[in-house]
Formats: sequence, structure tokens, C-alpha cells
Amino acid sequence: MNTLPLLFTLLFAHSATAQQPAPAQRSPKPVEPCQLVVPTSMALNSETVPALVCDCRITTFKGTMYSRWGQELFVTEDPARFPIGLLETEKLQPGTYMWVVKYTVIVGADPVERKATGYINVL
Repeated sequence: MNTLPLLFTLLFAHSATAQQPAPAQRSPKPVEPCQLVVPTSMALNSETVPALVCDCRITTFKGTMYSRWGQELFVTEDPARFPIGLLETEKLQPGTYMWVVKYTVIVGADPVERKATGYINVL
């Protein structure tokens, strides 16, 4: 009878220290084709700003910049003027501005409409 509690104690101690299997690894999120990359900062006195980059051909484009209060500051349909055109805004102050871009790209042979949003810091 004395061996039964000892046996349960040993089994419990063994199961408590046993290694648990590692959690299943999640596969990384697939990279979205034709992702738009917009610079995250620019200086007020900057003459050149890194341009936005997309690895697909853009057929239509509309980029809009907003103030922190939601006021529309700058709109362009030319991807080459986005985001540097914001610097041409009258009385632009340093701060964080939100941008929204609606664009159409060619994926394979099909046009695909996309929308991207983000923030840019003006220093």
C-alpha cells in the first residue's frame, strides 16, 4: 500500500517536467504583389524626397494628403509628384500627415485596384 502513493508521485513529477511540444510555426504572411512603398519622412527644406516605389506598372493614381484634423491639403494624380508635392502647400508646418492612395496596377494581364494608407512625418 505504501508503494501506490509513491508511484503516483513519481508519475506526476515526470509528467510535470516532461517537455511540451513546440507550438506550430505560423507561415509568414505572403508578400502582397504590387505593394506601394511611400517614404515615411521628409524635411521642409528638402529639394529631393525619395519617390514612391511600386514593382508593378501603375495605370491610374490618386494620392491625397490630410492634416491631423482631416483637412485635405494636397491631391495629385501624378505618382511622380507624390509625396513631394506636399512641400508646395502654403504654410506647411512640421508634423505628421496622413496619406491615402487609390491606384490601379497591372498584375499579370489584369488591372487590379488597390488602396493604401499611411503617415509621413514632415521635419
